[in-house]
Amino acid sequence: MSGRRKSRGSGRQRLTADERAGFARQRRELIGKLIIQDGWEGAIVIEHIRGSQYLVRFADGTEKYASHKKQKGKGNDGLTRAGWQLWEQK
Repeated sequence: MSGRRKSRGSGRQRLTADERAGFARQRRELIGKLIIQDGWEGAIVIEHIRGSQYLVRFADGTEKYASHKKQKGKGNDGLTRAGWQLWEQK
């Protein structure tokens, strides 16, 4: 058995404490990193807001809110190379 429990109704599996801590650590490690995704060259992660949402400073000095989706199979390098997009106001 994997040690994970399936929550009722949602179909999602709960994270273990170690998994949660690891993901939080990954998010904190992005602060201060340079984003090298096409169109985002020179942008720096300034602050983690919540979940996948961050404050990013672009090369021209403007600060904008952005979200990041992890890229499967790219390792830690994928955190700054791809998956970034500006927040959409809905």
